[in-house]
Amino acid sequence: MERLGPEAVKWRKQMHRRRFRRRDVIFHQGEIGDTVHLIDKGRVLIEVSMARGDVAALSVRWPGEIIGELAVVGAGRRTARATALEPTETLALTQKMLAEFRAENPAVDRYFVEVLADKLIQSNEQMVDILFESVETRVMRVLLRLVAAFDRGNLPIVVGVRQADIAAMVGASRQSVNQSLKLAESSGVIRLRRGHTEILDLARLQNLAR
Repeated sequence: MERLGPEAVKWRKQMHRRRFRRRDVIFHQGEIGDTVHLIDKGRVLIEVSMARGDVAALSVRWPGEIIGELAVVGAGRRTARATALEPTETLALTQKMLAEFRAENPAVDRYFVEVLADKLIQSNEQMVDILFESVETRVMRVLLRLVAAFDRGNLPIVVGVRQADIAAMVGASRQSVNQSLKLAESSGVIRLRRGHTEILDLARLQNLAR
């Protein structure tokens, strides 16, 4: 949002604060999208439901990031579900307010184009990884991306995502992902815990993700 410069202050003053408990659903896949959320506190898991009934985790979003913009800008339905991984607060911007801002300032449209472009680049990078990289490398790269979401400035970095969700982000079976995680644990890079993973050696993780 800083890319809007002084306009960001105006946005924040008119946005409505929403609070969510851990595991609360912020919005559901398939529903009509009428609100954009700026994450102010907490972390949010983005998931999609597959036709066969499976649920696949796509990414984790953190403070300063926008979620739900695709449905609102495109006047369509939510393409994914957003769930709070921890107590979370967002600043919500309605579709009507967004339309007013877009009419007043062309920089708003440019901002959303940049947001969508950034997310498209991330999706393309994940797809290339799935097509050409080994499972072990993909696991390390997903962990490294999750570090950006959960890093609080000191080690260990606690990545509050389940192994099943990591497997979905990697695009591999839970068994093969678990084998890679166990190998990294035996090397002292990470420590596996129930419901989360602790990053012990960030420099070595970065090397393994190359």
